[in-house]
Amino acid sequence: MPENLIDDHLRERIQKIRLLVFDCDGVLTDGRITFLPDGGQSKSFDVRDGLGISLAIRAGLRTAIISGRESSAVEHRARDLGIHHLRQKSTDKIESLDSILKQESLTMADVGYVGDDLVDIPVMRHVGVAIAVADAVAEAKQAAHYITSLPGGRGAVREAIELILKTQGKWESVTKHYTT
Repeated sequence: MPENLIDDHLRERIQKIRLLVFDCDGVLTDGRITFLPDGGQSKSFDVRDGLGISLAIRAGLRTAIISGRESSAVEHRARDLGIHHLRQKSTDKIESLDSILKQESLTMADVGYVGDDLVDIPVMRHVGVAIAVADAVAEAKQAAHYITSLPGGRGAVREAIELILKTQGKWESVTKHYTT
């Protein structure tokens, strides 16, 4: 849904967003995990999503990844992008988010969360703006305020960030370096 077609209620919610939180597998990646012979894992991340996260940080938004799995690839990606908070092996995503909110002195209304599966729904029901990626499970889509047109790991995060930054009036200032 283009930014100019969102309703006033969603626009109001988006204006309050100060923290963007992402699930990893199925959101920042396409959900596939390749196990390597040495026991490690391989995951692929979309560069457009990465630039989007960098732009969000430049615009003053705080960022976090909360994942139920643990992966050195995710740790490396988070560090590379300057993600402010990383919680892996999270068995209770609301508890993990509450911890981040206390550190940031924010509330659930200040959070935009991007998820794709059943484990994301409890968080999606509590945050200011819940976003489901295009290939999310039906139940996650039902819990969402917004559903991206792009799938997880293929630009959905960038789409969500553009929506938020454009709605907040920050897009032009953080992209002018590239467009002028």
